[in-house]
Amino acid sequence: MSQFVYEKTYGASPGEDMVYDLEALINSYNGEQSVGCVKIGREHGRIAIAAFTMLMRRLHEGHRQSGELVVVDASSGMDKYDCRVSLISTHSVAGGLPFGCLITTLESRETLTLALTLYNSIIPEKAYFGCRAEGPEQCWRTRDQSRSCHQSRSGDQF
Repeated sequence: MSQFVYEKTYGASPGEDMVYDLEALINSYNGEQSVGCVKIGREHGRIAIAAFTMLMRRLHEGHRQSGELVVVDASSGMDKYDCRVSLISTHSVAGGLPFGCLITTLESRETLTLALTLYNSIIPEKAYFGCRAEGPEQCWRTRDQSRSCHQSRSGDQF
């Protein structure tokens, strides 16, 4: 009986039932927004979710700095399933402005690639202030507090 009450309140326990519940929730949310704002993908047992809100969509299209500099700030251990959450943000005079979110079950290159592929499939046509095809001029990814990874539009990485 307590398991039934728990699942009704908090959703399914880890496993396939949880993923199906999550996919149903994503489909419901996307239907409410009338545009695909969240996408989930699975590959070799890894799960990746890419998401943005309607406000984040407006930042992509109308905020000039979104075409200049993007920071992907990664964190880990955010929940009992040890998922990694990465916020995609850009700068402004008021500070950092988030315009995307990636949630992954692992921090491997393949899982992050899957998450970014999902993200690129849902962002608007005028993303990165109209530079969708090229992406932003500079992209920084923080891995932890002591290291970072930088990549420019030309492909230079250091």
